[in-house]
Amino acid sequence: MRTVVLVAISVIISDCGPGQVSSDPAAVADSAGVTIVSSSEGRWGDDEAWLVSADPRLTLGVLDGAREYQFSNISAAARQSDGDLVLADAGSRTVRLYDSGGVFKRQLGGPGSGPGEFQRPTQIRLQASDSILVWDDAAFRLTRFDSAGKFIDVHTFSRERIAKAISPPLYPGTAQLLDSSELLVRLIEKGKDDPVEDRFRGRSGALRVSSSFAVIDTLMWFGDVEQVLADAPWGRQPVVPPLARNTSIAVQPTGHRVCIGDQEGPEVRCFERDGQPRTVRWPGDPILVHADDPDVARWRETTLELYMLKLTPDEARHLVDQVSAPAVRPEFSALVLDQEGNLWVERGPGGPADSRVTEYLVFDPEGELLGPLSMPPIRVLEIGSDYLLGVARDEFEVEYLHLFTIAKPPTSADPA
Repeated sequence: MRTVVLVAISVIISDCGPGQVSSDPAAVADSAGVTIVSSSEGRWGDDEAWLVSADPRLTLGVLDGAREYQFSNISAAARQSDGDLVLADAGSRTVRLYDSGGVFKRQLGGPGSGPGEFQRPTQIRLQASDSILVWDDAAFRLTRFDSAGKFIDVHTFSRERIAKAISPPLYPGTAQLLDSSELLVRLIEKGKDDPVEDRFRGRSGALRVSSSFAVIDTLMWFGDVEQVLADAPWGRQPVVPPLARNTSIAVQPTGHRVCIGDQEGPEVRCFERDGQPRTVRWPGDPILVHADDPDVARWRETTLELYMLKLTPDEARHLVDQVSAPAVRPEFSALVLDQEGNLWVERGPGGPADSRVTEYLVFDPEGELLGPLSMPPIRVLEIGSDYLLGVARDEFEVEYLHLFTIAKPPTSADPA
């Protein structure tokens, strides 16, 4: 393997900084080899916006029933060309195949470390023939099945070989498949000296790694999840605060496009396999965090439960009380790339907890803002040309996979 030198992409300094946009609807600039697309308003006209159905057209999941329809941690899902659904449940360490009507067909392997078995399946990617690629992030292993779910083979990527190509304290963390021969690896920082500042973000980055390890390229450096130092009985303790800034990475399910956003401002950087990096920017629209914000309340409840396992109730409350919520939410909370290469930027839920919807900003593959789109508050797994797969939980914490319809009215740009 050739010697690999990792080079960070330089920070872009231009007259148009993050959150600042040109007066043109979509202004394109070029700086240091990076195309910058800044949108001040959406391109969708009247009656041109896409619509996600308010109610799902298909739901998988039961509170009490056959085990094939019970889920504990749905981590990935994909829809084959005939409408059949492939679903990974990281909780049960299984991958399952359902027909287009939601009827269980077969299980593609179960828990274990042997061929066709899984430790933590986290991604499903379909090839042109509907053959199934399953990524096991715990084993760093790709498993292939044919379209009917019959086992074909496995390929393991070596964490050790990836680690040798980078310098400590950075090490390989999670990964996603780009195709059957390439990975996108996210780095984590270990063993660094104690932070100096009370609020900080560790270092991280994204690498593109080929299965032969002949190519290991750095896409981008960025900050890891935000943390705050609080006083604990044993000393200073890093705590992830409510609405902490983090970096979101989206991979196109049918291509090689990758988009990365570090939540430091209203911008995302996208990469093609061999193309020029493209920075997507939009006007900032801060969402204030109120004292009764339900997400902050949930953070406090779960964090207290965590620290009460090792502290007294009073000690746990004292630690949590030191960590305050930010004044505003991050500019976005998640990124999704659909099969056509459009970028969906989740703005995050807002309003009363019993009537919340989630708003997305949708950008075309060139980075131009199409417009906003609202949908129920679900965790999106896959977006096709006319459908969306997502996960929701009910009041009993039971998970369900929903299939929604996407309606795309003809636009003025469509041919007559």
